[in-house]
Amino acid sequence: MTRQPVADRVAWGADGTLTVEMLASEAAWPTAELVLRHSGRDEELTVPAERVGERLRAVVAPGGGALREGRWYAFLRDTNAAPGEAGRAHDGMPVRLLASVAAGLPLHQSVQGREFTLDRRFGDRLLVEAGSVLARTERGAYRQHRLRTAHYPRHRQQPLTDAVLYLDGDSPRAVHEELVRRGADVEHLWVTHDQQTRVPAGAKAVEEHSAAWYEALARCRRIVTAGHLPEFFERREGQTVVQTWNGAPLKRIGTDLTDSLYADHGHLDALPRLSRQWDVLVSPNRFSTPHLGRALAYEGEVLEAGSPRNDVLFGDDRQKVAERVRHELGVTPDKRVVLYAPTYRDHLAYAPGRFRYEPALDFRAAESVLGDDHVLLVRKHPLTAGRLPGARAPFVRDVTAHPRAAELLLIADVLVTDYSSLMFDFAHTGRPMLFHAYDLEHYRDTVRGFYLDFETSAPGPLLASTGEVVEALRDLDAIAARHTDVYAAFREAYCDLDDGGPPPASRRG
Repeated sequence: MTRQPVADRVAWGADGTLTVEMLASEAAWPTAELVLRHSGRDEELTVPAERVGERLRAVVAPGGGALREGRWYAFLRDTNAAPGEAGRAHDGMPVRLLASVAAGLPLHQSVQGREFTLDRRFGDRLLVEAGSVLARTERGAYRQHRLRTAHYPRHRQQPLTDAVLYLDGDSPRAVHEELVRRGADVEHLWVTHDQQTRVPAGAKAVEEHSAAWYEALARCRRIVTAGHLPEFFERREGQTVVQTWNGAPLKRIGTDLTDSLYADHGHLDALPRLSRQWDVLVSPNRFSTPHLGRALAYEGEVLEAGSPRNDVLFGDDRQKVAERVRHELGVTPDKRVVLYAPTYRDHLAYAPGRFRYEPALDFRAAESVLGDDHVLLVRKHPLTAGRLPGARAPFVRDVTAHPRAAELLLIADVLVTDYSSLMFDFAHTGRPMLFHAYDLEHYRDTVRGFYLDFETSAPGPLLASTGEVVEALRDLDAIAARHTDVYAAFREAYCDLDDGGPPPASRRG
């Protein structure tokens, strides 16, 4: 039995929350949640729908980055629908507006520096539009061109400031923590993206593409990044740029993709100019040094120091950190923690440098076997977007927004991945790894390829299906015992620098 949910009251509250009340009978909707789904990224925000007689009431708090920029369409979804039931179980039913309510739209509300608009599309479909966090003087192609070609050069003529600009990433975050611990007398500026970035204590947020961001790039004496700086950036005299990169390369990157199907030749041509802006490249292990130098077209100084992001794995307070993270995530001690961290797929790109999440692991099937004594922490790659079909709490927890991946490694009893560089980091723990390599031949031969013989070097079994992953998790001790030798060889080959201590001297590339 189904019934079209109809919103007959929508209102913004003084606290910035949005209340949606719907006509939806209990017989048709015994349990339900309101779903706001992004029109372009296949992401969702869900809130419970409270029953009041023959009506449902849901309260949404869209601020603080809960809704990123764009249009979010409203759906009602049955939380107890069977996995195979069409419509309501996966996508839900669109929430439509009563004609008298629709006539009073749009309704605007400013929440934490962002304007939200309650509106309708396609006649009577309810949606919430989240505006840009940039000021009106910073929006649009023309204004961005002026900021890049006039504002940025003008600030390059002004004196440098004793500030460190961090471009979000686990290693820059670790560098920030160490500078704070040492009491460095500098200002800390943290680049944010559409209110999606958690700014660490003691740092000031600087929104990407804002006037303040251009000024920071022009005037900060030090910049710490885990990826490429903007193409217009030009390091000036007195500036220091530290490139920590984002882990050891398992899959091919940069110029090593020149002859591949998904190579971005415009980006590859820019690599020599981009890498010349760095003062030093931090290498996570000796294996990575020649590959990073060649693939990133970098010929400068290399600091073979390990990944700063992994220092937490060796810290004296790591047990206390692990307890804090478990508490924050609500993970009880009686649960085995499985961290599922797949990488992106180049053939699933929907925009430059952005990829659709591929739902390769069957969460419902895994829950049916492991739900009593396991918890599955899902960390999507930062470049991917999309829902987690079949995922439901408390078995599945989406931890993609957690600010430090290494903290998740610290509490994980086992890592399930495919071809993510997190395998190098997790190897420091000595805990088991499983590889859900369901598309190994395609990924190896067509999509990316590897810098090592993955099939013989992987420190754990290569598994082709959800069933195989589940069976391996049920027999984890035996699986780990069978891979003791290859795991030890992997650690000897690729875990040679990380120890939580001070780095050795750098060398020229």
